[in-house]
Amino acid sequence: MLNCDKVRGSLNTSIFGRSLYCFQVIDSTNSYLLTLAREGAPEGTVVQAEYQTSGRGRKERKWHAAPCKNLLFSILVRPEIEIDFSQKITLATAIVLAETIDRYLKDSGVAPVDITFKWPNDLLVGGLKLSGILAESILREKKILALVLGVGINLNETKDQFDPALKNQATSLIQLTGQTINREKFLCMFLEQFEKDYERFERNLYREVVHEWKQRFTQIGKKVLVSTPFGDEEGIIRDVDESGYLVYEDKVGRLRSLVTGEIKKGENVTGV
Repeated sequence: MLNCDKVRGSLNTSIFGRSLYCFQVIDSTNSYLLTLAREGAPEGTVVQAEYQTSGRGRKERKWHAAPCKNLLFSILVRPEIEIDFSQKITLATAIVLAETIDRYLKDSGVAPVDITFKWPNDLLVGGLKLSGILAESILREKKILALVLGVGINLNETKDQFDPALKNQATSLIQLTGQTINREKFLCMFLEQFEKDYERFERNLYREVVHEWKQRFTQIGKKVLVSTPFGDEEGIIRDVDESGYLVYEDKVGRLRSLVTGEIKKGENVTGV
């Protein structure tokens, strides 16, 4: 089990992770933290679990993860901004996670991996899913009272430990590098990086987020199948706009902005 006392003792943050809850088994770290948020939990609260009985990704998909191999955790932020910024905060979390992976591998003397982003919330390597992010909010009059950011990242799960349905759709850092990842160290590095970047992005009202996120987004100009509130549609990705929404060209040449939805399939992208 993750040594949370070691995380607490090593963590160099002012806010994030100072209130840390660790579980062997839980229904969902996001659900638990949403409850804590409604009860007044402070910004920076983190809930981690080794196994989730009801772990989920986008659209209520079940999140599969072998116990004690990966990192499954949720972070509470209270940005006090309008709901329109929630997508940017999700993109910002992906940036932090990618930067953490880069820094961890560099510090460990391991060759880097080429991380790309899949809109709106996935990290990929070679088209295979390495990590996903799920944001859920508590609102009042279109303002975010609390935003819970659930993160699942495959660290030490080998291919034979993956759910059979995911073996050809997902990957992990141990598969990519051949090195076991120190989960306590990785979590500390992520929370420290998150605190720095969260303050930076907040100070600039998230103006820099989309530009930074697009540095790892390789699908502009690619033909894809997108899931929209009105069904699936083929299109060509043209941009991610300043609000963090996907802009694609439909089959008759019209530009459409996708606020809620996802890229289901496309060139070099799996359907996970």
